[in-house]
Amino acid sequence: MMSSENRFPLFGIMLQRNRAMTIAFREAGSAQLPARQSSSTRTAFAVTVYRDLEMVEPLWHALAGQDSVASPYQGLEWIRLWHEYVSGPLGEEPVIIVGSDRSGAPLFIWPLVAQRLGPLRLACFFGGKHATLNMPLWRRDIADTFTSDDMHDALSQIARQRPDLDLLMLHSQPAFWSGARNPFMTLAHQRSNEDNFVLNIGTSGPAIIEQQISGTMRSRLRNKERKLAKLNGYRYIRAATPDDVYRQLGFFFQQKEGKLRALGIENAFAQPGVESFIRAACLAGLDRGEPVIELHALECDGDMLALFSGIHDQQRFTSMFNSHTASDNSRFSPGLILLQHLIVDCAKRGFRSFDIGPGEARYKTFFCKDLELIYDSVLPLSLRGQAAAPALRAIRLAKSAIKRNPKLWQVAHNVRALLGGHKSKQASDAD
Repeated sequence: MMSSENRFPLFGIMLQRNRAMTIAFREAGSAQLPARQSSSTRTAFAVTVYRDLEMVEPLWHALAGQDSVASPYQGLEWIRLWHEYVSGPLGEEPVIIVGSDRSGAPLFIWPLVAQRLGPLRLACFFGGKHATLNMPLWRRDIADTFTSDDMHDALSQIARQRPDLDLLMLHSQPAFWSGARNPFMTLAHQRSNEDNFVLNIGTSGPAIIEQQISGTMRSRLRNKERKLAKLNGYRYIRAATPDDVYRQLGFFFQQKEGKLRALGIENAFAQPGVESFIRAACLAGLDRGEPVIELHALECDGDMLALFSGIHDQQRFTSMFNSHTASDNSRFSPGLILLQHLIVDCAKRGFRSFDIGPGEARYKTFFCKDLELIYDSVLPLSLRGQAAAPALRAIRLAKSAIKRNPKLWQVAHNVRALLGGHKSKQASDAD
């Protein structure tokens, strides 16, 4: 979560913002990467830890301009905007880790931000829960050959330069991205609480839809869209102007707030600076047709029936947030209809894959049937960080056990809904 006020005591630690708790061990079923290689194959590099994003920009552009790989949540503009509107105003300091060769050319950039976890000082990915797939920027050949010894060497250099940091806590990491392996998987890691759902496109949009859903379901969705098409101004639209962005986000924030309140779930979009960040990211690059965050919607006059947002690296479109109308028109499955339009659009634009984001929901498997495992890791830098690992492990295991046990998760869901309804009733009574 992004609020520094959301904390609870457990094992003597006050847990707060960015509670993607991780465990420093490798469990059965984790990503299988090559074993530790001999020192003769290690990469020669030096690490520099920067506190200022602007100082790193030339190196970032130089590395991104090569054959490099990074998930889109590790893009410079996404991170710059997040820091401008969210982490910066909270007083959180960038921890930008750059590994360079002997000539000073960058080999990797890990853009992290310093945060507090009780007495501990951590370095985490920018974006908190809003950044759902995180692989830092690597030169592709380095990502594929970096050994666990290299990774330990990098951590040692970081610890020497930043003795104030106790841990790297890195959540939601894919084992591979764009064909390149994630070197963090050579170190201790475990599966995240939620896995991801992916669709490999590989053909035209209509053919993909035909492959993924049955003829009966396609017929049902066509009939439902015919009914929606009778609404005045019915249309599928990818936001292309500032007016589109402001209109769609206006509906989105209203729809999301109402749904989360009813479910008793804290609204992560209401945390300080997040709405401003999202607006800025949807507008940045829009005039070039390359916004940092894309918006896709089904609309009619006076209402937005459904919205999906996403971020991409020209190869994969990864969904970010979504919502749908609470009106009677919701019975016509506008979200599924919108997904069809969005996937067809991605295919037309040449994307290789589409993912619908981590977390289990029935609608996700209509189109995205390939499960992509994602991982978390906690990497101690100090003795205090090492001492905290058992408590962090216990917290992570407890949360994972609940989420992966349908009965326990249903109980948690019911309690949350009950509390949400109670809160909503109190608010209504107050009115």
